[in-house]
Amino acid sequence: MTRPLMGRVREALFNILGSKAEEALVWDLFAGTGANGIEAMSRGARGVIFVERSRKPLGVLQRNLSILEQDPDLSPEAYTVLRGDAWAPPLPFSEGYLSGPPDLVFLDPPYPQVKKDPVAALQRLKAITGQMESGSSLVFHFPKGIFGPESFEKMGRVDLRSWGDAGVCLLSPHS
Repeated sequence: MTRPLMGRVREALFNILGSKAEEALVWDLFAGTGANGIEAMSRGARGVIFVERSRKPLGVLQRNLSILEQDPDLSPEAYTVLRGDAWAPPLPFSEGYLSGPPDLVFLDPPYPQVKKDPVAALQRLKAITGQMESGSSLVFHFPKGIFGPESFEKMGRVDLRSWGDAGVCLLSPHS
């Protein structure tokens, strides 16, 4: 089941992120419909890597991207879609224009996965942030109440927010 960030939450996040999407290499992990990566593209990202495993959301994502392909300003190298485990993305990705570590990562795993094993979710998050460079940012979306600020403090600078039942951690990993 796809559970994308609500539009108002996504807008608030991008307002908080400011210009971080501009010229960024973005990873949209557990991409679902691709809303986060597509929003980043609309805000000037140089490229987006979408990672999704489930067939139904992949179909929606492909349809959404096919609409974007009609934009003459969109480079064919501007994005790629990978089917696979978003907890273990290829770090760093090494395919031409989209190669190198990400500048901005959206991590939006299914709530049941996070609720079932929050310790494993944090370990996987730490593995991803450990591969990121200084100055990059990660947005982790999870069920509100599962994690507090202390859960993330050893990983980098943390800004913890909540909207409704959504918890969001904006994380700038340590170098």
